[in-house]
Amino acid sequence: MFRRQVDLSRELYGIDGWSMGYFSIGEESGEVCAHPLGDPAVSVRLPEVIEKAKAAGLALPLILRFPQIIATQLRRLDQAFQDAIWNCNYQGKHRGVFPFKVNQRREFIDNVVYYGKDLAYGLEVGSKTEFVAALSYSLHEDALLVCNGFKDQEFIELGFIGAQMGKNIIMVVEGPDELKKIIEQSKHWPQCPEIGMRVKLYSRGAGKWSKSSGDASKFGLTTLELLHGLKMIEEAHLADKFTMLHFHIGSQITEIKRVKNAIKEAARVYCKVKKMGFPLSQLDIGGGIGVDYDGSKTSFHSSANYSLQEFANDVIYQIGEVCNHEGIEHPDIITESGRVVAAYHSVVVTDIREIQSTEAGPPFEQLGLSPKDEKRHKNLKELQYIFEHINRKNHVEYYHDAIEYYDEVFTLFNLGYIDVEERAIAEQIFYRICQQALRFSSMEPHMLEEFEELQHRMVSKYLANFSIFQSIPDTWAIDQLFPVMPLSHHGEKPTLKANIVDITCDSDGCLEKFIDRRDVRSVLDLHDPKGLNYYLGFFLVGAYQESLANEHNLLGAINEVEILADGMDYKINKLTEGDPIDELLTARNYDTNEMLGNYEIQLRDHPPAETAMLLAKVQKILQSLPYLSSEGKAEPPPH
Repeated sequence: MFRRQVDLSRELYGIDGWSMGYFSIGEESGEVCAHPLGDPAVSVRLPEVIEKAKAAGLALPLILRFPQIIATQLRRLDQAFQDAIWNCNYQGKHRGVFPFKVNQRREFIDNVVYYGKDLAYGLEVGSKTEFVAALSYSLHEDALLVCNGFKDQEFIELGFIGAQMGKNIIMVVEGPDELKKIIEQSKHWPQCPEIGMRVKLYSRGAGKWSKSSGDASKFGLTTLELLHGLKMIEEAHLADKFTMLHFHIGSQITEIKRVKNAIKEAARVYCKVKKMGFPLSQLDIGGGIGVDYDGSKTSFHSSANYSLQEFANDVIYQIGEVCNHEGIEHPDIITESGRVVAAYHSVVVTDIREIQSTEAGPPFEQLGLSPKDEKRHKNLKELQYIFEHINRKNHVEYYHDAIEYYDEVFTLFNLGYIDVEERAIAEQIFYRICQQALRFSSMEPHMLEEFEELQHRMVSKYLANFSIFQSIPDTWAIDQLFPVMPLSHHGEKPTLKANIVDITCDSDGCLEKFIDRRDVRSVLDLHDPKGLNYYLGFFLVGAYQESLANEHNLLGAINEVEILADGMDYKINKLTEGDPIDELLTARNYDTNEMLGNYEIQLRDHPPAETAMLLAKVQKILQSLPYLSSEGKAEPPPH
């Protein structure tokens, strides 16, 4: 029975569909396990890691990081292209670069550089700040450093500095003015970086970010601007530096046919420019390889209807076909896909602090209340009768009657004919009737629309100790779906339908949409914690979420745990504390010393010893994390 329920949990949460083999549910433990090497034999139980982190002094919420997943994804991506190159007899190479914007944390980029060195993996930057950071890394001698985005004089000077450092810099031109600046700088530097041009394609991507492609994109050159740029390069005698054409059709491309169309068009542009006599050797196809967040393998915006290998096969085949037709040697293919590399490596984990339900509070019977007392209003007795006699045959009629009596109760309350006790009894009986009506409705072949709406209103709210705006901002900003599931209890059947609410003082801090391979669910099936530790994991959050995170309600970065698999075991490689309250205040221009001084002034009427003790408490709080702490023994105020 236990294993049968584990199998049902796998299906319910879709873990086999979205995890790419990096996560599973243990058949014996019923706990979620990580497999950082993509090998089920190398397993890490997530609840065990959490307990070890807590024992080491780190409180929840946490980010669990698995840098070896980064390494595995880099290898999988590169190997997919190597296999496609071999199968298609393609003569060019694959050269990967990781886009800084996807996850800018130093620890993450360090891992990309470290694990990508053997693959000659490079970096892509889109701002001066990113460029300054990228230039500090010692990359493989063949690794590229691709510079996209709008550029000013300083940005371009950094490109020339990088060229003097011996790095393989490619300055991608986004507009004619940038090319003028590059040409002007080339007159004053002994080494000029290579030049690329980003072209606007007619072909568009698919999904949420399709507007970053097509002829309406804010980036890239029109065909006329491309021709003008080629003339400028020739006149500046920099034709030998013009080595790359670049295009990008969007992040999280959901449909493979859009990829094929764009690749054909870009390859044709490449060949035509090459025939004009320019020494092009590289075609940058941008990023966009989709992550299948819901495991459906469809063109839904949180999925992708192709595999990594299919993507590589189509790219290599289409470019090879066009080049063969045009009689042009095959270019090296540069990819800038970051989401597929970063997404899987981190998991946000939080604990559930309370469950809010429509039936909040103890049963009215425990308070010595009864709807059947002679003094109670008749509507309460009618509601109680409905609750005791509702069944599968009459549940629709009785539910409608209950609504009528319940509405009358509130009208009578507002007119002063019903007291607070009767209102409380009515609320709880009506909730119980709704539960019964939903139970009987679920037995029918087709649930009526009014009961579907009732089910959505009746869900429990699980209070999760984290901030959606800090840890998974895309769920709020663009309705991005991430896999969410409990990390344990999978040998038990979940009994509650729930939404997730965070601890921010904001009604938008709520998750009400969840992945499903058939549709988007409005509820998540969860267990009743019954006072035990109950952890939720938010998966595939390694791409963009940290770069976009904000400090809404002054809730900052959370604690982190880095885990390395070591043979058949694992070790916690690194523990990193999140942002304490004093640092968050300082970042918003508050002077904590000045604040403590103001506290002291306002406590001036208290004895000095008492004031000192109160200020010591405040200082202790300032050095703590802003999230809900573990419940401890209450300390009395000083006297």
